[in-house]
Amino acid sequence: MLTISKPLSSAQAQTYHAKEFTSAEQNYWKQDDAVVGEWQGKLAERFGLAGAVDAQHFARLSEGQNPITGEQLVRHRSGQSYTTVDGTTVKPVEHRAGWDATFSAAKSVSLTALVGGDERVREAYRHAVTTALTELERYTQARIGGNHAAETTSRFIAAKFEHDTARPVNGYAAPQLHTHAVVFNMTEREDGSTRAIQPKSLFDSQQFATAVYQAELTYQLRNLGYEIEAGKRGAPEIKGYSQEYLDASSPRRQQIEQAMAKSGFSGPEAAQIAAHNTRDRKQIHTPTEVMEAHRQFAAKFGNQADRVVREAHERVHAQGQNRVPDAPARAQEAVTYAKERNFEREAVIDQRDIMRDALRRGMGDLTFTQVRDNFEHRRAIGEFQIVEAQKHDTGPRLTTPETIAAERATVEHMQRGQNNVAPIMSEQRAASHAAAIEFLNPAQRRAIEEILTSRDKIHGLEGLAGVGKTTTLAAVREAAQHNGYAVAGFATTARAAHQLRVAAGISADTLQAYLAMGTREQAQTNRDDPAKSPPFPD
Repeated sequence: MLTISKPLSSAQAQTYHAKEFTSAEQNYWKQDDAVVGEWQGKLAERFGLAGAVDAQHFARLSEGQNPITGEQLVRHRSGQSYTTVDGTTVKPVEHRAGWDATFSAAKSVSLTALVGGDERVREAYRHAVTTALTELERYTQARIGGNHAAETTSRFIAAKFEHDTARPVNGYAAPQLHTHAVVFNMTEREDGSTRAIQPKSLFDSQQFATAVYQAELTYQLRNLGYEIEAGKRGAPEIKGYSQEYLDASSPRRQQIEQAMAKSGFSGPEAAQIAAHNTRDRKQIHTPTEVMEAHRQFAAKFGNQADRVVREAHERVHAQGQNRVPDAPARAQEAVTYAKERNFEREAVIDQRDIMRDALRRGMGDLTFTQVRDNFEHRRAIGEFQIVEAQKHDTGPRLTTPETIAAERATVEHMQRGQNNVAPIMSEQRAASHAAAIEFLNPAQRRAIEEILTSRDKIHGLEGLAGVGKTTTLAAVREAAQHNGYAVAGFATTARAAHQLRVAAGISADTLQAYLAMGTREQAQTNRDDPAKSPPFPD
């Protein structure tokens, strides 16, 4: 999966580069005894950076400078603290150097690549990381400042560092394939000017990029002959390993979880603190020593990685690769599923949500390119339509012709019901009813009065979470029932229906249950009196 860190300061980024990202203790399958890293991104190409990551280029980028000339491209202030007149110490926010986007392989994948020695698995992992990072870049935005909306640039520069061990626990560094991709806080606008990145665009793309990474890796691993099952958060796990071996090969995770349980805290920040507080002292070993430790540990559990790799080779020899001859049909089904799932309850959907769910649906059978091509074709013929962007959008938002038609029908139905019914209460009684209820704010009282005195058949009550919509509905329900009305509630989810029952006192059920009940009652009527059954078409 993909995790994105809080912003790194310039000092943090440069310290991590020297002590973490290029650490010899984090990667024992390195080239020329050094973890050199690799550049990626359109902005890297713009600066002529390719191949190995140079420490000076990395340091300049972390300061917002041109990596070649040292020219300051992104203005920032230092984080030097100062004391105010009242004695308060203030430390301004330092320049955000960038963010650490970390891709992590599941433990079974790490064991197969590193203990089983299947280099093909490692290449598949690298391909998946590169593809996902490319898609993450597509949604990069520039921070414009002031009250202006961010601008989508689709350009960033990232330094990738691949590691193959976790931090040691009791002297043993377990196999753990993961990649740190430092996305620098710099992008280039269409006019050629350089700006800082709007980080919301990165975090809004995190689930989508994770789905791209997982889909690509799952597809590649299955083509290599491995049997795959969905693990935690959808991560591809290679079958064939005992849970005992997997748990024993994850001492670092267990160490962090134990520390969190002891502290009584949970969540990402608690995990980060626990990880920092439980770090063992780094120990430098030769690649031979590390591999020997892995082999000795694997032997205690029957050398499962060797068997898994051998069986994968045999499976490929027997079955061949590229197992999905009907990939276009599968891609069509996956995108259709994502469309129906997302538009079931929403009129406008972020494009990344459609792609995320389509990738998850086709996991293992489809590549990202196949899903994307199907989606782009359907968008080109009008099945998906881009709606006008809002100020804080970080990606395209979509609707469909069916949704537009449904919205228009709803508006027309609402208009036909205007000035069409008698009000529930007179204005005087409605005002008295609202005034008699304690703890209501003026907006709630006004909404109650408008609903109770309106001559319209349909009303809309809209508000943010926690502003008192349910309390307002409870007051309306009480007044309506007092005047002889029967009040029923329908919701799109069981949770929302439950909230109507508990908080508003409204007898409520899901809309789907209500429709199903009507279907059952009609069927019973047809059985009791066939003459009332609707006629069959000629």
